[in-house]
Amino acid sequence: MTSKRKRIATVKRVSRKKSERAVRKTCQQTDDGAGSNDNGTGGGGGEDRQTTGCEGTDRELPRESPIVKAMEAFCAMTVKKTVEGLKAEFAELANFVPADISANAFKTNVAKNRFANIPCYDRTRVVLKFAVPPECDYIHANYVDTSVVKLTNRYICAQAPMDTTVGDWWRMIWQEKPKHILMLCKTIENGRSKCAQYFPNGIGEQLSFGPIVVQFVRNVNSGNEKAYESSNLRVSIGKEGYQLVLHRWNDWPDFGVPSNGMGLLRLLRSVRTDPGTTALIHCSAGVGRTGTIMALELGLRALLDGKECQPLEIVKELRSQRACCVQTEGQYVFVHRCLIEFIKAKKLAKNEVAEFATQYAQYKRALETQQPQTAPLHATDTK
Repeated sequence: MTSKRKRIATVKRVSRKKSERAVRKTCQQTDDGAGSNDNGTGGGGGEDRQTTGCEGTDRELPRESPIVKAMEAFCAMTVKKTVEGLKAEFAELANFVPADISANAFKTNVAKNRFANIPCYDRTRVVLKFAVPPECDYIHANYVDTSVVKLTNRYICAQAPMDTTVGDWWRMIWQEKPKHILMLCKTIENGRSKCAQYFPNGIGEQLSFGPIVVQFVRNVNSGNEKAYESSNLRVSIGKEGYQLVLHRWNDWPDFGVPSNGMGLLRLLRSVRTDPGTTALIHCSAGVGRTGTIMALELGLRALLDGKECQPLEIVKELRSQRACCVQTEGQYVFVHRCLIEFIKAKKLAKNEVAEFATQYAQYKRALETQQPQTAPLHATDTK
């Protein structure tokens, strides 16, 4: 009898493990509704009408799964807080001061910084080694990680290169070998320079930065993607080289949020489905839009691992590594909205989040009727 009970218990454990593996596989394959790109570059996606979150399967996720429980718990927590509660929560972040905020390299390389009031912390900064000396080892970029889950990709968050730092930018790329670059700003926005033209624009064109040659190889979008454009670039020195994918977001206003979060989920998936690679993420300052997409990714990773998702703690952890990540209240609320949409697409907690969706729609309309957000950030912008 004892032996029979052991066999039954073993079968139950195996069944539960298989169920959880199936759930995790399903979530990873359809976590944001994007189909993989046929050419294997990870640059494609589908139209928003195709990306409801669980395309390709009508299977319901087992209710006892840790992943389902984590998603439902996050929905319940967010709905309970309401948009007003999230606004108050973001206000609390103003009082958060990281334990180690030394930024000596930032202070001694003033000409290489876009903004005087966004430091680059020494503890996590990318230290350039290629061509040093004679070149300087400084660039305004930080490695970003999390203690919540084990990431399968490496992430670097950076300010956009300036005309005077494009060479440093490509030295960093040659050193770190990112497979994906997520460009969340345009070179010019509202008549202001936001980013140097650091890449060639047409197929076959190339630019040189010291010994580094960058060539535009091809466009790799599936054809239906509207939120961002993806292109293959080849980076080489002599006969040695490699290819990366440059993803350029089409319309994300500075200090604002995109009109639709599904494109962001597809963009993040293009990195997540390419494990073991490095992603270099930048906007202009490298903290607002960049911090927002990074917070969203860490939140998604927590949920997909069946862990508790706490965006407030995620932003604090990000700000401990990269100063000022997630700059505005609207961006903070938007992270929650994207996570809610992601969960809703799994056919989970639809009724529970309906009220929050209505609140967010009203909140976003109110934001759009306000004057464009400004911050002390641009008061000291000299680039």
